[in-house]
Amino acid sequence: MSGLSQQIINGLTIGCLYALIGLGFSLIFGVLRITNFAHGELFMLGPMFALTLLKALNYTHGRLNTLRPDLTTGERVFAVIICFIGGYAIAAVVGVIMERVAYRPIRLKDSAPEIGMIAAMGVSQFLQNAAMLIWGHNQKGFPTLIESHIFKVGAARITNMQFTIIGTTIVLLMFVNYLINKTYLGRCIRAVALDRCAAGLMGVNINKVIVFVFIIGPGIAGISGVLYGMTYGQVYYQMGSIITNKGWIAAVLGGIGNIWGAVIGGLMLGLIEVIGAGYLSILTNGVIGADYRNIFAYVVLVIFLVLKPEGIFGKKKGA
Repeated sequence: MSGLSQQIINGLTIGCLYALIGLGFSLIFGVLRITNFAHGELFMLGPMFALTLLKALNYTHGRLNTLRPDLTTGERVFAVIICFIGGYAIAAVVGVIMERVAYRPIRLKDSAPEIGMIAAMGVSQFLQNAAMLIWGHNQKGFPTLIESHIFKVGAARITNMQFTIIGTTIVLLMFVNYLINKTYLGRCIRAVALDRCAAGLMGVNINKVIVFVFIIGPGIAGISGVLYGMTYGQVYYQMGSIITNKGWIAAVLGGIGNIWGAVIGGLMLGLIEVIGAGYLSILTNGVIGADYRNIFAYVVLVIFLVLKPEGIFGKKKGA
């Protein structure tokens, strides 16, 4: 039983990262009806740029980017804040440029959605190769900004890094929920998502609304990338590929375009993946181990596409 409770905590933790990625997918898809396949590169840019900031501040040293041992607690806290702000800022800036250069011309010409998907793939490859040229193709160590402490929660253990991921996710979700449901900007976003043409006729500045969405969604991806780097201690220019697939699957499971659906889908996917991987070796008598944990995401995706393609909170066409 203690093993199961530990896996639930681990599943919720990784599920929070999937949820944040899925949230960005759903925000952008809701207003543009385009699956932004370059979202993973925005996720990657966050921790990459954060490393650059830490080096500029002389907080890290060596090829492994180890934190200076003489840093005070206050300096560590400042480093975490700088990483979050820097990760959000770089992803948001690149997201706005991406929208203006790649997506807006396609949208203004009323091109087919397939054209937008092809453009997104092109942007993804461009950003990935640009990151390789700037930061190199080797994996880079990401410093342990938060000293590890373990707390007992019933029969399971949870680290302060897991607390940080879950707490940051809750704060970001509360912020997005308030923004979407309680502010004028949020009403404009919902109006554009519902009917872009009608929203424009009612005086909503569609271009500004979409720009704000490309500030919020990519910014959250940048923060989630920093959390990933802090958790696993390494980053590289292709790091967005696998986890972004999981975020996209989370958005599809919940009903792409639905914010809370992305959150539920991400948490559910994290739990299924971690718990499934924990029992996979037992169920297959050691033939298949936990290294095959990624198969669960795609198996669940196929099942949903067959049985409930609109997702948990999605609506059927014509409904």
